[in-house]
Amino acid sequence: MKQETNERRRLVLRLTAEQALALPLLESGYWFHKDLRDNFYFASHLFAYVAEGAPDWSEETRKAAAGLSVRMLRQVLTLQDQNLDSPMYGHWPLNLGADPAAAKPHVLPVELMGCLLILFHGKMRHALSPELDSELQAALLHIYKSNVYRHPLASMHHHEAKHTALKLLLGHIFADGALLQEGMACARRLLDHVHTFGFKEYGCLPWHWHWIQAFTCVWEIVQDEQARKVAEELLEYLWRLRAESYLRGAWVGPQSRIWPHDAPKDTNTPHDYIQFGDFPAPTTFPRLEGAALFTYEVSEAVREAAMNRQAPCELKRKIRFAEADEKVESEAHTYAYLTNDYALGGIWERRDEFDNEQLRWDVSLPLDTATAALGVNQLYFFHPGANYTPGDDRHASSYGQVLLDKDTVIAVWDVPPDAEAADTLIGCLPMGEWHVEERSGYGKLGQVFVAVHLMLPLRVTEQNDRLSAASLLSNGRNAVVVEAMGAAEAEASGVETLDDWRAFAGAPDKQPAFEDGDGALSVAYTTRRGRRLQLTVHGETIVQRTVDGVVVAFDDYTIF
Repeated sequence: MKQETNERRRLVLRLTAEQALALPLLESGYWFHKDLRDNFYFASHLFAYVAEGAPDWSEETRKAAAGLSVRMLRQVLTLQDQNLDSPMYGHWPLNLGADPAAAKPHVLPVELMGCLLILFHGKMRHALSPELDSELQAALLHIYKSNVYRHPLASMHHHEAKHTALKLLLGHIFADGALLQEGMACARRLLDHVHTFGFKEYGCLPWHWHWIQAFTCVWEIVQDEQARKVAEELLEYLWRLRAESYLRGAWVGPQSRIWPHDAPKDTNTPHDYIQFGDFPAPTTFPRLEGAALFTYEVSEAVREAAMNRQAPCELKRKIRFAEADEKVESEAHTYAYLTNDYALGGIWERRDEFDNEQLRWDVSLPLDTATAALGVNQLYFFHPGANYTPGDDRHASSYGQVLLDKDTVIAVWDVPPDAEAADTLIGCLPMGEWHVEERSGYGKLGQVFVAVHLMLPLRVTEQNDRLSAASLLSNGRNAVVVEAMGAAEAEASGVETLDDWRAFAGAPDKQPAFEDGDGALSVAYTTRRGRRLQLTVHGETIVQRTVDGVVVAFDDYTIF
């Protein structure tokens, strides 16, 4: 690992260790009850920082930190189901409830935590007490003897990626050649699958990081040359995929699953920071996991792809959804337009993803901007659906169609009259300078200008970290047009201030034409590039979706 990369890793390690020391202990002796794994993640970072010398701390603090981390690690290990006759043998609980000792085992924790336990034991063994070393070895032996990872490939998703990594790791540490070979065969099948069909868990945070971390554990620990080779190939693929949608800490474009730490602001960023370092160091760690425990470093090709885009570019990707049987069930197409100052991206097809966590489209701003320092760095509108709660700008309904073209998006909704559905569109606008009118908003967000046009009246409320927008539907209908422009391009058009932008983007000839007819709902818009966009729907049926009169097609969309 290069010195500057390792310095960023050590900074993240110190920051997480400091947070661990500051965490309040619950009566049970744990930091967290909601998710057992967080206790292990913070304790392992605290232990590792002390093991690396903790140069910023006094000897007294180092001793206290070492004692605390060991106690927490041992407490986590005691909750493993070590009863050979139990159907949950080898597993840990997830939520500890009111009484951790009575918490029931769950299938999820061992997937990634098992990989990271092996990594932690392998890297920190020199600093472990005999008691902790013995307890870690026992926990790993129980995992090995259990069935927690003994699953065939079926769905080709993140759970199976972690099971595969466990096969490789356990095959190595227990000298089980057959298990190691099985793991290599599974890893090769996963790699072949994504090359053939694309990555079905598009923008799937944080599970993309689970893929990466699981196979980074393999790369760090397993010595078999062929196993390391397939792990390296998977990591190169996964990091190239990340780099393609990277904009100084932001994850650009659509996401199949998002948690509150992913939208409307990218805050799960330690892996990006360590590898790229072109935005401020994270100060919170909502999903710490193994962030600063790795020595793997991305290739120069990945760094170049992520950090040295020479000109604005379009990404057009196709995904073929298939499981291990390779029968393609459906296809989807993702789009992104990236510049140095912002990106706009989305997925053309609405998909019902797990927990209804799809983010269909957004405008993303990089994390090194003043706008991101003030609050959220994503702008989008959506029609609320299943699992939506006010104040949490996620969980869209299944309704709506989009047209994406460079720095412009049109989104329309024609909700059936008999649907039990929300009557309002919700919008999330980053903090900045805004001029809001009855149906439009004009914003200057640092080096980016944005124009937002609604078919129906818009109301905006300022929150701590964003402007919350809302616009009622009328007979189930509404529509929005969003267009972005970088400051350099704007200056060439005589736009330097918000007032200039309002005059430019708010001119009568630059307004979208909304037509709410008895049959179809139609939006026509001429972008600042002079491209004529037209999106017409009737219910969920697309009547017309054209750019300069040409029907949108996906012939040039390719599998990554």
